[in-house]
Amino acid sequence: MCFKMALPVPLIFLLMIHGVSSADWGVSYKPLHICALNNSSVIMSCTFTYPTGYQILKVFWTKDTVRGKEPPDLSEDPEYSQRLQYLGDKQQNCTIRLSHVTLKDSNKYYFRFTTNTFDGKWIGTPGVTLTVTDDFDLQVESPERVTEGDSVRLTCKSSCTLTDRATFIWYKNSQPLTERRDRNNELLLQSVRREDAGRYSCAVHGHNHTSPAVQLNVMYPPRNVSVSINKSGEIVSGDSVTLNCSSDSNPPAEISWFKGETFVRSGSIYSISKISSDDSGQYKCKSINKHGDKYSDAVTLNVMYPPRNVSVLIKRSGEIMPGDSVTLSCSSDSNPPALSFRWFKENESSAVGSGQSFSALQSGRFYCQAHNQHGSQRSDAVPVTVHHGAGRNVIENTAASGGFIVIIIVIFIIIIIIIILFIIKKQRSVKTEDPTAKQNNLHSDASQRVSVHDEPLSEPDSANDAPYDSVKPNRFGGKTPESRDTEEDQYTTAQHLRKEEKKRLEETECQNDDIRVHQRSTVENVKETSVIYSSK
Repeated sequence: MCFKMALPVPLIFLLMIHGVSSADWGVSYKPLHICALNNSSVIMSCTFTYPTGYQILKVFWTKDTVRGKEPPDLSEDPEYSQRLQYLGDKQQNCTIRLSHVTLKDSNKYYFRFTTNTFDGKWIGTPGVTLTVTDDFDLQVESPERVTEGDSVRLTCKSSCTLTDRATFIWYKNSQPLTERRDRNNELLLQSVRREDAGRYSCAVHGHNHTSPAVQLNVMYPPRNVSVSINKSGEIVSGDSVTLNCSSDSNPPAEISWFKGETFVRSGSIYSISKISSDDSGQYKCKSINKHGDKYSDAVTLNVMYPPRNVSVLIKRSGEIMPGDSVTLSCSSDSNPPALSFRWFKENESSAVGSGQSFSALQSGRFYCQAHNQHGSQRSDAVPVTVHHGAGRNVIENTAASGGFIVIIIVIFIIIIIIIILFIIKKQRSVKTEDPTAKQNNLHSDASQRVSVHDEPLSEPDSANDAPYDSVKPNRFGGKTPESRDTEEDQYTTAQHLRKEEKKRLEETECQNDDIRVHQRSTVENVKETSVIYSSK
């Protein structure tokens, strides 16, 4: 570590007498080379050793040694006396501080000590090389890229070895980070954020020289995703509309567009050249990179358009009485909804009504016209017919009458089929009865029919014929021709009723109870007729 100068012969002889080795003498410097900034302070650290039993008389630093001459003590040199401070002792430490160094202070410096023996002096070689400069290189070392949440360390390095007394200043995007001023040449960013990304440089306090800036690249997922529309105010059908998706991410994100939940397109810009009502809806974009993804808030495209699909509905309910009218209703598809409706009769230029509903009082073809602030459209004309019947007016829609007639015909056919089936069933039930039972029932019913007020069946049949016999003597006796004619007509009617009654009894073979009741009522009618004749 150190170089020992040639010792005079007397000193060597003295060392041999006392048994001292040259290895017991020495000076050690750390570091051997110091690069100092102009006007900075420099600390030159060193230690020294000497043989036991020797007493140190003097210690000092010197420069520019000349063989054969005693080197000068810098503490006695006017250029150094005010700037040099000995920090060591006379035992082992030989460190000094040199303040406010200048370019002229660039040199080699040595430590020298003397002892209490004759020629017991020592100077440490090779000494410390001090370089003072105003032009030095600073460089920031940084990872090429980091991810948000990681810790990162930046280092400011110089082309010369700076002392530990140097104070470093850090800059971000040319703005000083005053809170990061430190004697340490490292900048530590714990849990780095996306806001920490930028260009970093360093400098040494008290000097104007600043290192070149390096870019700190912080990776992070998308954030601040939003959609903007190039058109303000109302969007009307036929306009050109452009949606733009923006996001903050590193690396740049890929953009996808959705209408509702359906993917529609990729890219940061979504253009619609001629927008229509079908394009109305909610739109959002999705920003994605390898670190994550995020959706924007949805924006609504509300496309305005004039009325379309205008149509007329005829409202009919039940039977239309005299003086009634039919109501026509107008409907349309528009945005915003139609503000007004006007009614026209075909081939007439003047409106016949307004409002969404219109009451027609006469026959004709009518149509409506719907309006909003973006335009208007008319419906097709619908026919309305007014029929003037006996005591009533029937107003009908000729387009619907055909369907109504078909329904009536179907109902009538169903009724006819039901009647035919009932008759067939009745005839089959009649054929299954016993012929002998039929005959007995006929005789029994006949005997019951001629009885009056439930008289016994053993009464002569002549009693039942009495009413008819009483008619015969009066037919020509003591009467005028007109009365006789009347009586003859009545007699003929009674005879006809009797024949009809017998025929009905033969045809009706079922429902005996009902037949007997019917026959009894017929006989009573005959008796009443006989009484009338006898009263005359």
